[in-house]
Amino acid sequence: MKYPKSYIEEIKNRLKVSEVVRLKVNLKKRGKEFIGLSPFKNEKTPSFTVNDEKGFYHCFSTGEHGNIFDFLMKLDNQGFGEIVKILAQRAGMQPYRFTKEDEIKEKESQKIQKLFEIFFSTCEIDLQSDYKNSHLKYLIDRGLSKDTIKYFKIGYCDNSKKIQEKLFSNSFTSQELINSGMYYKKDQSEELVCRFRNRITFPISNYYNQYIGCGGRSVLDKALAKYINSPETNFFKKSFNLYNLNNSKKESTNSEYLILVEGYIDVISLFNNEIKNVAATLGTAITTSQINLAWKNFDKIIICFDGDTSGINAAFRAAEKILKILKPGKDILFLTIPDQMDPDDFINQYGKNGFLSLLKQSKDLIDVVFNYYSKSVNRVKASEIALLEKKLFKLTDEIEDQISRKYVKNAFRNKIFENLIKNKNKNNLWTNKEDMKKASLRLMLSKEEILELSLLNLVINYPELSQNKIEELSTLDLNFDNNRIFLSEFIDILVNKNIKSKKEIKKKLEINFMALIKKIELNSNNKSILNNINEEIFNRIFDDYIVEVKLHNKHKELSTLELEMSKNLNEDTYNRYITLKNS
Repeated sequence: MKYPKSYIEEIKNRLKVSEVVRLKVNLKKRGKEFIGLSPFKNEKTPSFTVNDEKGFYHCFSTGEHGNIFDFLMKLDNQGFGEIVKILAQRAGMQPYRFTKEDEIKEKESQKIQKLFEIFFSTCEIDLQSDYKNSHLKYLIDRGLSKDTIKYFKIGYCDNSKKIQEKLFSNSFTSQELINSGMYYKKDQSEELVCRFRNRITFPISNYYNQYIGCGGRSVLDKALAKYINSPETNFFKKSFNLYNLNNSKKESTNSEYLILVEGYIDVISLFNNEIKNVAATLGTAITTSQINLAWKNFDKIIICFDGDTSGINAAFRAAEKILKILKPGKDILFLTIPDQMDPDDFINQYGKNGFLSLLKQSKDLIDVVFNYYSKSVNRVKASEIALLEKKLFKLTDEIEDQISRKYVKNAFRNKIFENLIKNKNKNNLWTNKEDMKKASLRLMLSKEEILELSLLNLVINYPELSQNKIEELSTLDLNFDNNRIFLSEFIDILVNKNIKSKKEIKKKLEINFMALIKKIELNSNNKSILNNINEEIFNRIFDDYIVEVKLHNKHKELSTLELEMSKNLNEDTYNRYITLKNS
């Protein structure tokens, strides 16, 4: 049985050709390519080349040419199935297991492709013939060339039963037509209705060039909706797909970024103006799955929104969501089209050069989030700056990648300092240099460190109540060495030296930890709430700190396991990850 095309493509996307070839050939970088001695022939002068961008190797001395599967099949003399297993393991993927269900899905997939091919090819023919004086003219009047119309397989679906009858004659059932999303039953009757009747049709393909749905545009004034998309089906999941990514991914060899817009008309208009590195969402808000999909081929994504209020708000919502999945080497930028225009309007008015110039005004993801949250902050109020810091750091703590989390937090610290503390206006209350110094020093600390300092501040201020928490404190794993040693010393004084007085304990600790105690007093976030609290409040605050510390440790360990799995996925690491994640 054949492996699904998506499984094979995923292996190719995860493994560069040079990574696989290096196992057999000593390669050297030369421009965009690698060169080496041919593994197929004894030679002294290198004639063997590898091109990662185009995904192939070529041997000029023997004419051998192919992809990673071809390379290993020819050198190792093994069948395709065995090579797939080897490369899937190297790519960190689970072995593909064929089941009866897989066979059924494969047959369904092949049949649905045939259905779409019949539907879209008929619509293409109809657009170019019977309806050329209306719908084709509408597209051409919008500035689209005939080559662009042909490239995107744009068509027209009339209101007749012609396509339906053609599908029936090709052995498709009514249920299969409904399952495709192209038809539905009228008013619970048995009559089939084409969802895209009287509409210009825009075929939608997935990442692997398989048809999955359709977009429709009505040119009738009485239409209830100008644009519609196929409904969600077994194979059309809008939040996991992007319109035209199957074509635009080829542009990754020519461009470092992908432009992501909201509608397929925007995509087609940009393509029509020779901007081909563009894709679109499918009627939904941008999802993290769509971003991860686009990142397979492009390290940088420019998200382009309409210039109205809803577009600006959508940009922030997307930025807040995408922030969580930031990873090293991957960038997200945002561009808002001016004057309440959309990309289609803008490029038709200002052309390719105008749009390319506009792209240079794109803002970084971090700037978008910071500007949104800080726009209403009164910089003369320390409490408002503190609240802003809390909001931004809470967002940052949700970033999955540990390294990105660290540097994004530093970026927000710098922005707070540069924009709200350092650049104070004449009425700013931060007039005391010592206050400003303290504020800037506190911004240099991570949330985790402040959390630990606050816990230590709690226990050293209430040693008698802390005595009841010795077991929990003894097993607590703090992340900062000084804090860990300090806590150990505190427990020793409390238990072994039997000192219970707050004043005496502090005096004892100051011998070795004078600097740390000052740091605790300066940076703890609980200074204002620790006066005369009773045992019940102490226990509640203490328990909250313990939960937060343990939760941070859990996230830290999960990140470490994720990094380990990305390098070498094995069952033991995976099981540890799942156990920890579900704990």
